[in-house]
Amino acid sequence: MRNSKFTPYLSFIGFGLVILTLSVNVSFKLGIEKGLDEGSLMLLSVANAVLLVYPLAWGLFAVLEFYMLWKEKQKIKSKLERGKMNKEECLDQIKKVKTSLGINISYIVILLFQLGYVIINWDEVDV
Repeated sequence: MRNSKFTPYLSFIGFGLVILTLSVNVSFKLGIEKGLDEGSLMLLSVANAVLLVYPLAWGLFAVLEFYMLWKEKQKIKSKLERGKMNKEECLDQIKKVKTSLGINISYIVILLFQLGYVIINWDEVDV
């Protein structure tokens, strides 16, 4: 059973936000190509702009989550060094923390790509 303190919930929520952002962005681009009415395009434009910036703000939670997972990894290592935990249990917990860190780091990398997209296409976000 997976321990909840090792689960990167904030990164999972962030992945959902990124997927939502991509779907609204694609809908906006397709709406422009298909020639939707101005009201629909205006709503999609506002939703697109908000969703391009909001996951970047959510990235602060990803950085905090990274810090907490990193500290947890250090605690596990120190427990092993002090003899409060056997090596098998330590390796099991370290493996769980490393998996969570991998998920968290992949979310942070996606956010960096999104930040680059927002900087390059700032005129889309200009509401």
